[in-house]
Amino acid sequence: MFDAIAERDVICQRASGKYFPVTIRIGAPYRVEEGEWACPVSLTGLQEQLSDVHGVDSLQALLLAIGLARKLLGYIIDDGGRILWPDSDSPVDLDTLFADRPKR
Repeated sequence: MFDAIAERDVICQRASGKYFPVTIRIGAPYRVEEGEWACPVSLTGLQEQLSDVHGVDSLQALLLAIGLARKLLGYIIDDGGRILWPDSDSPVDLDTLFADRPKR
């Protein structure tokens, strides 16, 4: 496990109706070698054994890790499931969840 720099909890519901909690965690990017960085990412409850995501610099590694989390949650929706806020059972829009700026 790694120390997260960002974390969010959601509830996933598969098309079958099964609910399960997922914790999205992103770690701090770290240098692997000159010109290569990596960033830890996990979706506990959905994908337990994700490899760190690699990029040419810390920003790319971080963005790719966030993108991977979005893509994996998107597969739940693509398969007919839903992503929900944990406290309200309201659906989460992935564009809002991973938005680069708040909607007004």
